[in-house]
Amino acid sequence: MAEWRRPPITVADFVATVLIYTVACLAAWTLAGLVPDYRTLFPPDADTRYLPLAYAVAWLGIGLTLLIIPLWMIHAIRLRRRAWTTAIVAFPLLAEAWVLGLLTAIVAVPP
Repeated sequence: MAEWRRPPITVADFVATVLIYTVACLAAWTLAGLVPDYRTLFPPDADTRYLPLAYAVAWLGIGLTLLIIPLWMIHAIRLRRRAWTTAIVAFPLLAEAWVLGLLTAIVAVPP
């Protein structure tokens, strides 16, 4: 079977990848700032001793997303594929991490 020729990554692809990842980092910073707002879901007299667990889940998910996406982008570049499509994956992963932390807060804190 013939090997398909893969063209090198263009400058436009590289710029788009860096720009998308930078916007993803800004979105992650914003979402990480919204994590403490989980506290507003519960009344002031609620038992919130397990709320830091929800914070940890959300922040860990956000941090792992920001660490894994560049590895996937480097892998795509080494395979001579467009890396900006991989960088876009950061946005649903960030949203998923925040929602997972929110669900953890809802489940962990008794009513």
